[in-house]
Amino acid sequence: MVSLNRRQQAARVTLFLIVGLLLLFGALAGYHVWIRFQSSSDAALIAELQDATILEPTLPEGPSDWPQWRGLSRDGVSPERDLLTDWPKAGLKVLWRADCGEGFSSVTVSRGQAITLFLNKDQTAEVVICWNADTGKELWRREYDCAYLNSFGNGPRSTPTVDGDYVYTVGGTGIFHCLERATGKVVWKHELLKEFDASNIHWGVSFSPLIEGDLVLTNPGGRHGNSLAAFDKLTGDLRWQSLDDLAGYSSPIAITAGGVRQVVFFTGEGAVGVNPSDGALLWRKAWKTSNDVNAATPIFFQAKSGSDVRDYLFISSGYGKGCALLNLVKRGDSFVAQSVYENNQMCNHFSTSVRYKDHFYGFNDNLLTCMDVRTGEVRWARKDSRGNEFVKGSLILADGKLVILGETGRLALAEATPEEYKEIARMRIFDGQRKWAPPVLAHGKLYLRDETEVKCLDLRKDAEK
Repeated sequence: MVSLNRRQQAARVTLFLIVGLLLLFGALAGYHVWIRFQSSSDAALIAELQDATILEPTLPEGPSDWPQWRGLSRDGVSPERDLLTDWPKAGLKVLWRADCGEGFSSVTVSRGQAITLFLNKDQTAEVVICWNADTGKELWRREYDCAYLNSFGNGPRSTPTVDGDYVYTVGGTGIFHCLERATGKVVWKHELLKEFDASNIHWGVSFSPLIEGDLVLTNPGGRHGNSLAAFDKLTGDLRWQSLDDLAGYSSPIAITAGGVRQVVFFTGEGAVGVNPSDGALLWRKAWKTSNDVNAATPIFFQAKSGSDVRDYLFISSGYGKGCALLNLVKRGDSFVAQSVYENNQMCNHFSTSVRYKDHFYGFNDNLLTCMDVRTGEVRWARKDSRGNEFVKGSLILADGKLVILGETGRLALAEATPEEYKEIARMRIFDGQRKWAPPVLAHGKLYLRDETEVKCLDLRKDAEK
């Protein structure tokens, strides 16, 4: 009798556990669905944007450099034309390749030089290296002691910025250099974390420095007025510091909104616009995410309705947070960031979207997605039906086409169209995982890197084959 009761009790406990687990899984599934499809919008602001004409930036004619993070205007858009679309069966021609080390810095191309950062093989120093952009011949390298190691990938994350005769670089621990572009000689140096009483963020200092006028702007992330810092770009002298925000992983951009020049930082706590001359806060949009990860670069554009020009800023984050389109409205000496819409159908984990006409193209976590700029509605979302998913890929835009690099090494060219995903060509360029540095396109050449090498591919239609 006792044995039977014990069996019954055990069965009852087992049943309760099963039911409890089913209820828990159901609740989690419901929460996931709620999180995935939550959204909000302002009907009046959407109507204003629907009736407006989105203004397109004026791009330079012909081939151009790629002198900083995300290109000429930090928007991931290249002015290049006449790209090769009929790729050979063996893939694009590799013009040169060069060894590098660990890290996620992309390549900067300026004045015939290709520059990036990586961790040396001994994992004891960060390296700034400069190659001839056409041949891959090493021109100079600058090593300095730094052993930034991280379970999600070692080495520097920031991309060099080239301005005139100087190169500005930031390593994984915030070591900030100004180097001579011709020789790599150190002009001046700062250790941002030490000088601004900041702790390194979980996955390492990642912003790429921004040149604005005679200043170079940074995001050390220290508290008590030490979050943002601007330096004289020639002397390295501190010009101002401001705000208390934890550092983000995003890179700042410079915009003109409401006739006012300002710099937008996407910090660990939200998007802010500051006056570039003194760091004074102009506006703020709180944007809290898991692990304080705001990594994608904001996208700015303007739209005109009659004689009225409106200013818009798109921000996006991963971890289920999603995106927002902000309307920046001038009110006296400051601004208000009005939310046109917010949803979580475009969660840029670390890879930034691009805008082409009326649509954003980017990675909603690991799903390549096209979103309507005016409404926030998804037009299409695609996984590769052949089993070679891009996963957490990155992309740039050129001549109405998307150049896409998947984290597993799959390279593709696709039409930037809201109708559907229309792939033009594809090839495998790398093996393995974590191909997280975005493509770079300059003078018809495509520069790609992983954690072992840089490859320069020929994307020119009229190049000799």
